[in-house]
Amino acid sequence: MLQPSFPSAVPVKPVYSTGTSSFEGKRHRTKETEFIDKHGHKHHSYDREKAPYPLSYDRSILEMEALDDKLTQHLRGSSSFVNFEEPPSQVLDLGCGTGTWVVDAAKEWKNCEFVGFDLVNIQVSLKLLEPSVANRIEWRHGNFLTTKLPFDDDQFDHIHVRSIAKGVPENKWGVLFEEMNRILAPGGTVEIVEEDFIFPSLPLWFTGALRSRTRKGSVHHATEKAHKRNSTMSNHQLHDHALLESLLKAVFETRFINTTPTALLPSYLTMYFRQVTISPLITFPMPLLAPLLPLPSQVITSYVIEPNSDTLQKRVSTISPATSPPNRPISHSFSSCSSTSVLSTFSQGSTSTFAGKRPRTASASLASHWRTSSTFTNTVVGTDTPSEPPSPTRQSSFKPYIIENSASEVDTSVFPQSLFALDQLNMLSERSLAMHLHRSFQFVLACQEAMWEELKDRIWNRKEELLDLGWEDDEELEELQTRKRFEKLIERFKGDMHIRIALWTSLTGLGWPIPTREPLSKAELIEEERIRESMLKASKFVTPEEIQTSCRSVRVLIGHKTSDP
Repeated sequence: MLQPSFPSAVPVKPVYSTGTSSFEGKRHRTKETEFIDKHGHKHHSYDREKAPYPLSYDRSILEMEALDDKLTQHLRGSSSFVNFEEPPSQVLDLGCGTGTWVVDAAKEWKNCEFVGFDLVNIQVSLKLLEPSVANRIEWRHGNFLTTKLPFDDDQFDHIHVRSIAKGVPENKWGVLFEEMNRILAPGGTVEIVEEDFIFPSLPLWFTGALRSRTRKGSVHHATEKAHKRNSTMSNHQLHDHALLESLLKAVFETRFINTTPTALLPSYLTMYFRQVTISPLITFPMPLLAPLLPLPSQVITSYVIEPNSDTLQKRVSTISPATSPPNRPISHSFSSCSSTSVLSTFSQGSTSTFAGKRPRTASASLASHWRTSSTFTNTVVGTDTPSEPPSPTRQSSFKPYIIENSASEVDTSVFPQSLFALDQLNMLSERSLAMHLHRSFQFVLACQEAMWEELKDRIWNRKEELLDLGWEDDEELEELQTRKRFEKLIERFKGDMHIRIALWTSLTGLGWPIPTREPLSKAELIEEERIRESMLKASKFVTPEEIQTSCRSVRVLIGHKTSDP
């Protein structure tokens, strides 16, 4: 019996980045600057056993670091969660990535020297920085999983660690904490910001509406089918991307990497350091459902016979929503409101208008959605220009975060006020949750080549595990070869997440105009109306828990090294 063949990623011509030299010398100099291309994605060239970090180094992934920097600045007003009486003088950023945290901290602490240490050379070139900043920064490279940290005892008075758990096996944490304790000076501090690995799943009522097609039955039948499937599937298969979630989980299990490091690290920190401060687990839920984009113009094709001519002339014109006939089908959209009103009845008397004329601000045209009391509202595309409504107000029951398993009223006594004030968390906008969802979404994409390796292993050795996850009975995938089928799954995941994140809503909230869309043909217009109608009907199966499931969980940990007696 012939075994399936798979396209493999092969090393390409080394891609060298600019930067400083490594401490490890000539033997390892190639490893830190050499990358492997895996189906168009950039990965390090270390053996998996020596460096199990599975994420790619694509630009879109690396840019996510800047979002975390901005979140820290918002919550703390500083680059660090530590309350320093005086800024540190020698700082190590362990697992520094692109080095954005080092650069920001160097601008804040003007008399401090920094060392950024990472597996590969992806840091910003010091030539691009102001000399007053660049002269106090050094990039060093090496693998702290296989060798000791190349620093002297008691060399640093502050160590910053963020988001390194995705590359640290569970049996390596003890050695790593010993090394951090060794190089930290007495009286120094270690600061760790880490997050759990969460697959951002979308419920079947949402993706089922996008999958259903008129030729396969009515919309009502499609949504009922999705609900029936939801009620019969096991807990780990309650969404349309269960196979991808299973593969992602296997990526870390086979590397012996704990997917909930926020529960693991407190015990290590209290073992090696004193005066420990540990925040509760801060969980960010999915963003509230955003409105759907207003319908664009419709393309109209007609044929006419010109005077003194015997031939048909093709004419293409467009009809904008503002000039559409009054009996045009009603379109539906989601309003951005509290999830507690999801199951309420539709507001029959409340309508929102997207005007034919451009409103004074894009956010003004969306604000009429936010004034309604139900999540799903009818939106009639009309000709009137909306008046300038008041700014939308936050729902009093909505919080853009969850503190562990506490009740709706957070007990501030369990939250270390020395880290940051809860008021700063409360000031986060509802749409800030889209940033966290986008980051979790990018985390999955960064692991896709490692997920592909896991899929190949299952096809070769454990194919029966794929049957329950829909690998063999997906109509859209049955004619595609294995790699193409996997890429189709990834593209489907991307498309669903882009709709759920609704980046355009965040931009219009900042005053940007509503994105211009290409005119639709009649068939495309019918299909878009079908999707809107399908989502509206699917709302009967929605619960608040399905809308605001967790998409990211973060914990801050701070420890001190006591002075020698």
